[in-house]
Amino acid sequence: MIKRGVILVLAFTFLIGINFISVFTGDASEGSTVSNVSISGLRIIYNNFNGSTTGFNAMSTPDLENLTNMTLEISAYGKVIFNELVNLTLVAGSDRTVNFDNDLTIASNAIAIDNSALPYLNKSVNITLTGLSFSNPQIMKNGIVCADCTKLSYSGGVIVFKTNVFYGAYFIRETPVSEVCGNGVCGAGETSSNCAADCGSPGGPGGGGGGGGGGQISNQTGGIYSFYVQPTFFVAQLKKGSYYQRQIKIVNNGTKDLTIGIAVVNLSEFIFPEVQSVSLKKGESTNLTLHIYISDTRPSDVYVGKVLFRTSQLSKDTRVILDVKDKNALFDIRTKILKRYVRPGGIAMANVSIINMGDLRNFDVSLEYKAIDFDNNEYVLKKEDFAINETFNGIFELELPEDIPLGDYVFYTKIYAGNVTASSYDTFTVEKVSFLAWLLLILVILIIMIVVFIRIARDKGWGILGKRNKDKKDEVKEE
Repeated sequence: MIKRGVILVLAFTFLIGINFISVFTGDASEGSTVSNVSISGLRIIYNNFNGSTTGFNAMSTPDLENLTNMTLEISAYGKVIFNELVNLTLVAGSDRTVNFDNDLTIASNAIAIDNSALPYLNKSVNITLTGLSFSNPQIMKNGIVCADCTKLSYSGGVIVFKTNVFYGAYFIRETPVSEVCGNGVCGAGETSSNCAADCGSPGGPGGGGGGGGGGQISNQTGGIYSFYVQPTFFVAQLKKGSYYQRQIKIVNNGTKDLTIGIAVVNLSEFIFPEVQSVSLKKGESTNLTLHIYISDTRPSDVYVGKVLFRTSQLSKDTRVILDVKDKNALFDIRTKILKRYVRPGGIAMANVSIINMGDLRNFDVSLEYKAIDFDNNEYVLKKEDFAINETFNGIFELELPEDIPLGDYVFYTKIYAGNVTASSYDTFTVEKVSFLAWLLLILVILIIMIVVFIRIARDKGWGILGKRNKDKKDEVKEE
C-alpha cells in the first residue's frame, strides 16, 4: 500500500510539472475570443480585423517570436503584409499587450500605425488600399509624398505599394497638377496679387467673405455663382502620433458650374486634402476627405487655422482647431469663456482651471494667455506667474483693442513649468450691437417701464387709473 501511494504521489507530481512547464514554455492558452488571445502572458487584441489576418490565436510563443508574412486586414478598406520577420514579444510593452485594435488603423483610403505603442514594427511592408477612384494616384506618407514607397500595381480602384519603413500614416491623393494662372481655379499658390484672373483683384470678388463660425451653414440662398461648405467649423482633439479623417461637404447651390480650389491655411503640416480642387455642376455636391495626422514629434499645443475653398468669384472657409495632447500629460488645463460675445474694446474673460497630474507640489509655473484669430493673428498677449499645488482656478481678462476686426476668436491659454507645457482654449465672438438691436432694446425697456408705472398708479390711486381702481373697490364693498 505504501509503494502504491508513493507511485500515485509521483504520478500526480509529474502531471503538475507537465502543466507548469506548458504554461511557461509557450503552449497557447486561448482567451475569451479567438481575436483576443493570451499566450504565455502575451495578450493580442485584434477584434477589428478580418479577411486574411494572421490567426494569432492558433500560435505558440515560438511562433509569435518568428512571424513571417504577418498580415492585418479589414476587407472593406485594405491590408498590410509585413515582408520581414516580426517578434511580437518585443512589440508588447510592460503590460504584455499588443493592441492592434487601438494602435493600427485601416480605414477608407488610409492605413496608420502608432509606432510609439507598437515598437519594432517599422519594417518593410506591402500595403493594399481598396475603393479608390483616382486617375493618377500619389502615395502620401505623413502628409508628404512618400520617398521610400514603390507602387506595385493600381487597377480597379485597388492600389498595392511597398514602403521600406512602416511609420505613421499613409493615404492616396490625386497627383497635383502645377498651378496655371488663368485656369479658373484660385489654387494654393495663387493670390489676387499674382493671379487676379483666378483669384480676383484686391477688394474685389476674390476676396469675398468667409464661411462663418460655430458650425453654421453659410450662404445657402443661392445665386449665379454660389456654393457653401458644411461644417464651417470643427475641433479635433488628438494625441501625438494619431491619425484622423474628416469629411467636408461642398454644395454648388448657384446657377453656374464651378471649379473650386482647396487650400489649407496655417495647418498644412497637419491637414492634407485628398484633392486640390473639385468641379461641381449647378446643384451638385461632393464630400471632401481631409486626412489629419499628428506626428509624435510635434509639440502638444492648440493649433488654429482653416481650410479655404476658392473660385475666382468668391471664397468660403472651414475654420479648424486642432487640440494636440501628450499621451502622458503633466497638466490638465481647461479654459471656459465667460462672455461669448464681446464688443470691440471690450473685455474677454475666461475661467482657467489647472490640475497638476504629477507628484511635485508647490512649484512655480507661468500662464500665457492671448486672443488669436483663425489667421493666427495674435492680440493682447499676457503672462502671469504663480505657484501651483494640486489644483489652480482663476479668472483671466483680456482687454481687446478698439479696432479689433469683428469675427470669431480663440481665448488661448498655455501653462509653462520648465520645459513642460500644456495648452487649452475656448472661443468667443467680437461683434457690435446693431442700431436696430439698440432700438429694440430701448423699446423693450420702455414697455417694461410703462407696465410697471400702470401697476403702481393703480395701487397708489394716482390719476384716472387710480380713480377707476378705487371705484371698483367701492363697488365690491357695497355688494
